[in-house]
Amino acid sequence: MEDFKKILKPKAIEFKTEIDGENPEIYNINYDLWTLKLTIGFNEINNPIYVIFKNVSGFRVLDEGNLLEFWDTEVRVPGWIWKIESGGWFELEKLRDGFLAQHFGDSHNEYLVGGINDCVSVIAESEPIIINIQ
Repeated sequence: MEDFKKILKPKAIEFKTEIDGENPEIYNINYDLWTLKLTIGFNEINNPIYVIFKNVSGFRVLDEGNLLEFWDTEVRVPGWIWKIESGGWFELEKLRDGFLAQHFGDSHNEYLVGGINDCVSVIAESEPIIINIQ
């Protein structure tokens, strides 16, 4: 089991955005078969930021306390949205033969939006689009 845990040690890189901050509040999650839209905010809801993913293969929402391996000082990187290079949810799903997305080469990526209370992992074919309503 320990060898398995070493394989799944996360490696994350910061997904660069023009929005500074760490750990926003995730206010709303909306999925309509074409897009996944997260409404987030830093300090107040009056200035919503939309994070939109297209071509989503899957997403999950977990309390940040259930993702402790990502808060390890060797794993944690700056920012509030990360691209997960290895050891994340996508890697876990690849262990299942029935997870077909693993057979599409490098077309899928995993992103993690780290929120104050909840975090959203997303497996998608495209990078997120971030819209800051100011």
